[in-house]
Amino acid sequence: MKIKKILNNNAVLVGKGRQDFIWIGAGLGFQKKPGQLADEAKVEKIFVFQQNKATERFLTLMESIPFQYVSLADDIISFARQELTHELSETLYVSLTDHLYNLIKIHNQGMMIHNRLSWEIKKYYPQEFVVGQKALQLIQERTGLQLQEEEAGNIALHLINAQITDELDHPENVQLIAKKIRDIIALIRMYNKVEIDENSLAFDRFVTHLRFFFQRLKKPREEPKKNLLLNHVKKQYSAAYETMKLVEQYLTVALNDDEQLYLSLHIQKLIEND
Repeated sequence: MKIKKILNNNAVLVGKGRQDFIWIGAGLGFQKKPGQLADEAKVEKIFVFQQNKATERFLTLMESIPFQYVSLADDIISFARQELTHELSETLYVSLTDHLYNLIKIHNQGMMIHNRLSWEIKKYYPQEFVVGQKALQLIQERTGLQLQEEEAGNIALHLINAQITDELDHPENVQLIAKKIRDIIALIRMYNKVEIDENSLAFDRFVTHLRFFFQRLKKPREEPKKNLLLNHVKKQYSAAYETMKLVEQYLTVALNDDEQLYLSLHIQKLIEND
């Protein structure tokens, strides 16, 4: 097939009729130009998306992230499809690839972000957590990086939010969630006097967090515990913290320290992305 676009040295966009394909393999795009034939012998993975939005986001991601992270995410998703009963959205390829890339980059810089909610994910979503544990094994095999088990919860979170469930059969639930998200975004925009790019990865991450957050609010929660990092966030990101308090007021729910912390950090990322 002919190349329509060079994504990087190892990835190209090809087309046949009205269908586009993303081909990945070592050297596929090296010294190639659009219009030339792609070398099928070099193809290691093929991606076909039905959703235009997923295709566009994935193409953008491929231009800035090494293909080994895409390959790793694809292997994790393939395992997840075998283990989980729910269908997974195509957007998972974007969110998980982006997560893996940033996760490994942060750890290589000697930093680590703890997931204080990992125990809840393990308890309420055991199948997804098992996939997260398998992902840690694959990461170690491919990169030599040994991560703590709590990171399995972060990966499981991406799987949870990518699930296409029977909730779609209940439009009133979807509409209510959509309204809450829309109202919260409007609140953040007005309070901070910023424009929010709803096509950005920061926006996607925030919406993902809110969807999981709404699910958690329906389930039994542990007794509130103090989180010392919250005071640090309150001082360093005061605008995000105050915005979070407005969100808490809008939802008419008392958030514990962990919930306040993570919601504040996500709001800060959204503000910074402006």
